[in-house]
Amino acid sequence: MGELKKLVEEGKIKYIRLSEPSPDRIRAHHAVHPITALQMEYSLWTREIEDDIIPHCRELGIGIVAYSPLGIGFFGGKAVVERLPNESVLSSNPRFTGENLEKNKVLYARLANLAVKHGCTPSQLALAWVLHQGKEIIPIPGTTKVHNLVNNIGSTWALIFLAFSFKPK
Repeated sequence: MGELKKLVEEGKIKYIRLSEPSPDRIRAHHAVHPITALQMEYSLWTREIEDDIIPHCRELGIGIVAYSPLGIGFFGGKAVVERLPNESVLSSNPRFTGENLEKNKVLYARLANLAVKHGCTPSQLALAWVLHQGKEIIPIPGTTKVHNLVNNIGSTWALIFLAFSFKPK
């Protein structure tokens, strides 16, 4: 962190961002130089950062860039609505195989029913949920398809419905 601080002081970099640090590392690094943002996995599926990381970030004024906010595509229908190609790396991911997949399909069905109730898609609802968790959390859904990008943009409409249903932590 000391070397990164020197790069900021020399004008070679403007901000310091970290990827998946522990809460202890966040505090230690932030004491050396302010951290601008963290990149963390965060979705309806992966919520481990809620107890320690998010409160630390809120206290210290650090943003969170939430990657895989659609659960590596699951909330977009991967392995439930869309079939996984055999060569997909997801076909070896425990979330997308065997008994886990069967349990996760039940969760997807519940999300899909809730999405219908709110007039949006499951992926829009999942993204809207992440957006609703706080102003310091910015999801970065990845896609290679234009229609998925358009669908992701629609999550802001789903956010309006969520705003009246849930309170952020």
